[in-house]
Amino acid sequence: MTTTIQKWGNSQGIRIPKFLLDALNWTGSERLVVSAEDDKIVIERAEKRKNIKELFADYHEEYTPIEIDWGGPVGEEVW
Repeated sequence: MTTTIQKWGNSQGIRIPKFLLDALNWTGSERLVVSAEDDKIVIERAEKRKNIKELFADYHEEYTPIEIDWGGPVGEEVW
């Protein structure tokens, strides 16, 4: 399959055919990582953002919350 680079606003773009998106199980709102390797453009699905529980799933140490003094108000903050 061939395609053409086309002007898209101030950028250039290509259209990805639906059959390719279907084959990869990608949607129209997919977050992607675009990079260049040698003479190729590589497009990969971005990793899904982790929530706080997933980020700390492997953390097994004791957690002791501490209070941080950020100083007094410097503007019109309401405390």
